[in-house]
Amino acid sequence: MFLKVNRSEFLKNLRIVEKAIGENKIRPILSCVYVRTEGNKLLFCGTNLELTIKTKMEGEVFEEGRIVFQPQLIDEYIKEISDEFVTLKTDGDILVIETEDSSSEFAIMDVEEYPTISETNIDESEKCLSIKENELLNIFGKVKFSAAASADNLSINCIRIDMSDKVARFISTDTYRLTYLMKEVESDSKLSVSVPLNTVDAITKLLKNDSEEIINISKRDNKIYFTLGEVEIISRIIELAFPNYEGILSGSLYNKTMITTNDDILKILKRVLIFVKNNVESKNGAVFKFLNNRMIINGVNDIAKINEDSEINFSGEDLKISLNVKFLLEFLQNLEKDDIITLEFKESNSSVRLTSKNNEDYIYVVMPLALKDI
Repeated sequence: MFLKVNRSEFLKNLRIVEKAIGENKIRPILSCVYVRTEGNKLLFCGTNLELTIKTKMEGEVFEEGRIVFQPQLIDEYIKEISDEFVTLKTDGDILVIETEDSSSEFAIMDVEEYPTISETNIDESEKCLSIKENELLNIFGKVKFSAAASADNLSINCIRIDMSDKVARFISTDTYRLTYLMKEVESDSKLSVSVPLNTVDAITKLLKNDSEEIINISKRDNKIYFTLGEVEIISRIIELAFPNYEGILSGSLYNKTMITTNDDILKILKRVLIFVKNNVESKNGAVFKFLNNRMIINGVNDIAKINEDSEINFSGEDLKISLNVKFLLEFLQNLEKDDIITLEFKESNSSVRLTSKNNEDYIYVVMPLALKDI
């Protein structure tokens, strides 16, 4: 291989595919980046076998070839170069990177050991949804926080996407809470997939808040494809059954309601969290009492306690319930400060549902904690 590339473009594409890889001591080849020439283009690929990211860039190719290398040192080195262009060429098992006034050498791996990289060639009939980059970033940010963080429970270590009748539903749960977001779309396609959380995390790191570029989402067999320009993200689908979220959303008949502005309750809960985040017996837990149109929150730790007492708009019989303050904040922080928030309750051992006036299609259900006197 012998080629000349724009330094900053090479670095940008290298960092894109790096998001699919990590340290792998069992199979070190999976800690590497694969690069091959395709005419006057370079194809970059990173994979951990569950998630694959591919991208392309223009280059001046003098001699075709393919290489596999550890990206960390090359990333650091190229970042510090000031030249606009650099040349890359292989010499046996060495990659040589040259600038106008320097030359560096890096060991490369056996390219034959790298997993086979094939062309995808998605058919138009396989495309399920087209959505703006900033919209998908916003949706994933509002939903992913309540997915199970550990792959120990793979069926909920994901975001569920269900789409039919021009409506896309995005759901996550860790069994202690559930987040549901519904969005109208133009597509008539049907889609029911569970996208692994690590795939969602990799996608969100690539997306930009201010970009309206279109991402195409497609499905083939047991894989889902996210295509953004020259970038293609390919992920396995979790094929285990996802919980019956529709039953959870419609299962409780709430008979008590609290209405408040988001800014007001955010300020209170942030103060309470300072005290309860280190509570040994009930981490992040506080006791909420609703009586006589007042909300009284008691929180403690080993060395301090807090009592918050505020006037509220509450309808229904008096209630005492223990809730995870951190869980409540993680939902409320995704809403505008001037939003009107509704909290619906039933009993002290029943779920609580939170909704916002500005987006009634964004719903959060959280389970209570064991009630203890404080």
